[in-house]
Formats: sequence, structure tokens, C-alpha cells
Amino acid sequence: MAANPLIEVEVLLRKVFVVLDPTRLFQPALEKAEWIAERNGAELHVYCCCYDTQLAFDEIGKRATVERTRHWIERLIAPARERGLDVVTEVGWNPDWRDAIVAAATESGADLVVKTASRHTPLARHLMKTADWTLLRSSACPTLLVSPTEPASNQVVLAAVKVRPEDETYTALNEQVITIGHRLARVLGADLHAVTAYRGQGVYFDRQKLANMCGLPRNRVHAAEGAPHRAIADVAEEIGAGVLVIGCANGPAREERGSLIGGTAQRVIDAVRADILVVPTLSD
Repeated sequence: MAANPLIEVEVLLRKVFVVLDPTRLFQPALEKAEWIAERNGAELHVYCCCYDTQLAFDEIGKRATVERTRHWIERLIAPARERGLDVVTEVGWNPDWRDAIVAAATESGADLVVKTASRHTPLARHLMKTADWTLLRSSACPTLLVSPTEPASNQVVLAAVKVRPEDETYTALNEQVITIGHRLARVLGADLHAVTAYRGQGVYFDRQKLANMCGLPRNRVHAAEGAPHRAIADVAEEIGAGVLVIGCANGPAREERGSLIGGTAQRVIDAVRADILVVPTLSD
């Protein structure tokens, strides 16, 4: 199996929760989650939520669908179990499967959630309640959104930061993103780069200040003018990033307009080819 990005941080990963997509033949998130769990000695919790509106009042049909899903999952995870991986499986039945994913991940006590990223147009992402954003808004632990296509490279990790954080929430997010970016790059043997976005012509950008903040040489920090999600995507494409690390402020800070680390995490999902590790900070 090809090398995959993983999280191997100082805090022990005891449980990796992976979300399966019953509409997909290939499950990129499962492959990556298995590798991460094996490398960290973690338990793997495999979850799939299924629902059929035609069977909403058909108890026999519901049970048959759930049982078929269980057998499908068992076939998928059989090789991992043979390798000695500790695997727990769970099948849910819920019309609101997006919220069901969040509830199941929380109930499991997961230290990391892994899900294949779903691609949507900006309009669809704005109008629809998507599973990715529902998860990012509510998850209390980091979430790895696995690219459905092969990332450009596993040799470059890109950390998205905000140069002028307005409060302690965003300062903490910057610190977490930078710290995890360094650890991830070290584990992968990759180069860590950092990116920030700014708006307005004539804005002075202090490259050395950003380099000092991130603990990086000047040639590995980048600033791009424009909407944050677009700026991040442009830099990720330019340097061939395989993994993007970005913060997501939950709670009141999430609603702040114009924040680089907040709503940007939602919009960047559809703009980059890289795997995206989203680091949350919960606020009251």
C-alpha cells in the first residue's frame, strides 16, 4: 500500500473513527484510517449510516438493509482484522444521517475522525446541509477529510494561519495548526510550508514575522491576496501540497466574518486536491 498521511502526535490516538460512504465502491477514508490506526496502535471504529425512505415504515426491509450493510463492512475490514487491527463496527439507520455521523463519533469517544471529502459546487455547499460541514462545525476532535482523488504529493504539508488573530480563540488555533503541521511533516519526512491570506492592494506583508511565528525559513512561508479559501488553494496547488492543516473555530467565534480560520474551512474543501486535516477549537 502506498504511503499515506497520518497523525502521530504526542497525545495518544486511542480510537480512530472512520465514516464509510455506502454509495462509493472505493473507500479512501477507510484505507487511510486503517494505516493511521495501525501506526498508532489505535482501535478502529468503522461507522456507516444507511437509510431508505421507501423502507421508513417497513421494519423487515429495514432490518434486511442494515444486515446487508453489516456484511458489506465485515468484508471490507476483514484484511485489517487479519493483520491484527482491533476493529469495532457500527451501522446506523437515520434519515438525518449527517447529524447521526456527528452523534456516533461523539459517542464513540474518538480522538480522530476520518471521512472521504465530498465535492460540491459553491452554490450547493451554500444551500445544502452537507455532511462535511456538519461534522466540522460540531466535532470536538480533529477531522481528516481524505481527498477522493490522489493528492499531489505527500512530501509537502501546508499549514493555513491567520497573521493577526483577533482574540485568544484564533491565537490558540494558530498555535495548534502550526504545532500539528510540524509534527505531521516530521512523521512524513515532508517539508512544512505556511500560508496566510490578505485583502487589499498595497497591504504590507512581513514575511519574516510570519516565518518567525511558524518556525520556518522565509522561503517556506506564503501570502496571497484575495478570498482566503482561494488564496490557500492557489498556494496549495503551486507548491504541490498533499496535506493541508487548517483550524476551524466552533462556537461563537465561528460566526465571525472574514476569518481565515473558521468558515474558510468549509469553502476550502472543494478548492484543494489535498487531504485536509481540520483542527477544532471549542469555545463557550
